[in-house]
Amino acid sequence: MLVSDLKWPITAIKLDWIPATTWMGFTPSKDDLLGRNRCTQTVLSQYRNGYVIEYITISLQSPNSGFERDPDYVRGRQIQEAYKGRFTAIHKLKTSSRPLEEIIGEKDFNKLQDVWAKGRKRCRWSVAFPIVESYEIKQKPLVKELLGEGLYKEFIGQTATLRAIDDRVRECLRTLEIEQIAAPNDWIDFEDEIRSASQSFINEGVQRLINRDLVGALEGQAEERKQLLRKRAAWLAEKFISQRRQTSGLKCDDCSFDPTTVLKGAVKPRSLLDVHHKNPLHEGVRKTTLDDFSLLCPTCHRVEHFRLKIGLQQTQ
Repeated sequence: MLVSDLKWPITAIKLDWIPATTWMGFTPSKDDLLGRNRCTQTVLSQYRNGYVIEYITISLQSPNSGFERDPDYVRGRQIQEAYKGRFTAIHKLKTSSRPLEEIIGEKDFNKLQDVWAKGRKRCRWSVAFPIVESYEIKQKPLVKELLGEGLYKEFIGQTATLRAIDDRVRECLRTLEIEQIAAPNDWIDFEDEIRSASQSFINEGVQRLINRDLVGALEGQAEERKQLLRKRAAWLAEKFISQRRQTSGLKCDDCSFDPTTVLKGAVKPRSLLDVHHKNPLHEGVRKTTLDDFSLLCPTCHRVEHFRLKIGLQQTQ
């Protein structure tokens, strides 16, 4: 897989002294709600829902006095020495209201502040963005050689947040070989979506169709969990429909039936098309995304259910 195969563009660079694995942290200018909110909005504006590529710095900051021989710091120095000056990974970040203490645990958070916080400001890297999707860069190229002297000086510099990039940098990155790796914090994305779904209004028709698609798909789940998963799936289906309206339009994905060409505005196109969960047996097993839905006319939707039924019978 190449960088050019990614679903979204790389939009920013994150400078770290060791590779991130579960979250990326940013230090607000002030240790209060306003400071954290401003820092969050700055990061959001820089990566704009794209991917963030990680660069390991050549220089290494010293920890607070007394932690020079701390095992975690010593191990971090060894990792930094192996990767410094290189791109190591590409990450998808998740905006979350969860504090860093909840993501890494209070004990690790306090240790982090003991080692790195300055003075009384115990907010080092406290604006945290969980990593919910990750790709390892196989070659881990030296950035100065990959970008060239000019782009390197322009985009690799000290910054408290991210550094947004442009098409010149993206062109240098597009042929890098990458491999998807586990993102241990993708559960945060999943649970936050369940929370959003539970607080949202879902069209009854959409919920009914999704419930039908998921019949028999949530075996082993507690009833309360089944209800949450069904609602999340319907919530995603609503997002899928909205996205289709804004992009390729409303027509059947199987037979290309387009209600607007037949009825000439007599009815709303959406009323003659069904949203369908293409992979119902995966619901609750892996993280369902917008790619798991399709838009079908009622006839194609019935045919698809027959196909799924036959396929399930053949595997039993």
